Amino acid sequence: MKSNKDDQAVINGQIFKLLITRRQIINKVRQFAKQIAIDYADSDKPPILLFVLTGGLYLGIDLTRELSKLGFLYHVDTVGLKRYAADQQGGLVQIISSPHSNMESRDVIVVEDLIDIGDTMNFLHRYLIGMEHPPKSVEYCTMLIKSCHKELDFSVRYLGSAIGPDWVVGNGMDSEQAGRGLLGIYVKVS
Repeated sequence: MKSNKDDQAVINGQIFKLLITRRQIINKVRQFAKQIAIDYADSDKPPILLFVLTGGLYLGIDLTRELSKLGFLYHVDTVGLKRYAADQQGGLVQIISSPHSNMESRDVIVVEDLIDIGDTMNFLHRYLIGMEHPPKSVEYCTMLIKSCHKELDFSVRYLGSAIGPDWVVGNGMDSEQAGRGLLGIYVKVS
């Protein structure tokens, strides 16, 4: 990965241009944190922030920092999902790392970097609500959702932006594991 200028990056020989700056990301995450603090102010237990590995860690860490600044209590857990397919249009989704928290009667906020096609998040949603002892509520927080996604089994309560079908990297999103650590979000141009 090579960053030529702040407004573009070259990753695996492909050029990406800046789509969302770090400042814009943080401003959106602050909005998420403030709204979450309002929405869950009267909860009897702190909500569980369920980070979807690996990309969701980046948004999740930013979110926990902003929630902490507000003095808001939360719990953190992770879930690892893998879509097994030769192409980008579906395939079998499996849990490769289960959450460790007891989610029974708890508020859960799933934190994901990007909802692309929607298959993986639909699978996770069905898994969570189908647990023997399910959460009290399940909400979704994502920085980006692609406009070309399939019908979702849920609504996204905390949404950064809708984008087109182009490939994006940065702030957790990657191209063959490269580009996750970019502070902004970049869209593929070539």
